Amino acid sequence: MKTAAKLLFGAALCCALSATVRAQQSVPGKAYVAQIDGAVTFTLSGKVTELKKGESVVAQGMLIETGPGASTILVYSNGTSIFVDEQTIVEIRKFVQQPFPSGVDTAVIEPSVSDTIAHVRQGRVIITTNQLATGTSMVYLTPQSQVNIRGKEVVIEVRDQVTRVLMLAGDATVTPSNSAPGSVGQTLHGGQMAVVQIQVMPLDQDAANKVATQVAAAERAQKVVVFGTTDAGGASDIQARAVVPANLPVPLTVSPSTLRTGG
Repeated sequence: MKTAAKLLFGAALCCALSATVRAQQSVPGKAYVAQIDGAVTFTLSGKVTELKKGESVVAQGMLIETGPGASTILVYSNGTSIFVDEQTIVEIRKFVQQPFPSGVDTAVIEPSVSDTIAHVRQGRVIITTNQLATGTSMVYLTPQSQVNIRGKEVVIEVRDQVTRVLMLAGDATVTPSNSAPGSVGQTLHGGQMAVVQIQVMPLDQDAANKVATQVAAAERAQKVVVFGTTDAGGASDIQARAVVPANLPVPLTVSPSTLRTGG
C-alpha cells in the first residue's frame, strides 16, 4: 500500500510540475494598434491610456470602448485581428501565448499555442483568425452566450439584450449562458448564424455584406505587423514590428499640358 501511495503521489507531483512548466512557458500576449478612428478609450489596470496607431501593448486586462462613429482594429501577437465597431465595449480578460521565434508569417498561421478570453459587453466585434495552432483556446463571452472560436471569420453582436453570431467562414461553438452544466452548445459553420436561443438559420447575407469592408480591413491589418519573442534580462517578451512594403508605390503625376481638351 505504501509503495502504491508513493507511486500515486509521484504521479500527482509530476503532473503538477508539468502543469507549472506549461504555465511558465506562456508569456503575456501583445496587441498592435493597426487602426484608430474617432473616440476610442483604452483602459489598462484601471488607468485610461491613450494609444496611437503603430503602438503595441500587453492585451490582457485591456478594456476598449468606442464612441459613436468610432472604431479600432487590433492585431494580437498570435496573428488574430479584432475590429471593434462603434459604441462597443469589449474587455480582454486573458491573452497569453507560448514563446515563438521571430519571422513567422502570423497572417497565415498561428506561431504558438495561445489562450484568449474576451467579454463583449455591448456593440459589435469582428474576429478574423489565421490557421490556429492545435491546443489554442479562443473564447468570447457575451451577457447571453459563450463563443468558442476555431476560425476564421466571425461577427459577434450584442444589442438590446440579444447576441447574434454571424459565422462568415470557419466554425465556432455557441453556448447560451443559462445552459445546463456540461452543455456542448451548438456548432456553427460558415454561412450560418445564431441568436441567443442558438437557433441555427441561413446567414443573413445583408448583414454579412454590411461588414464586408470591415472584414477586409481587419484582414489587411493582419499583414501590417510581425511579432517575435525576445529574451530580456532572462524574461521572455513579445515584440511587435511594423511591416514596411519592400517596393513603395510610385506616385503618379499628370501634367496639365498633357491633357487633351475639346473634341
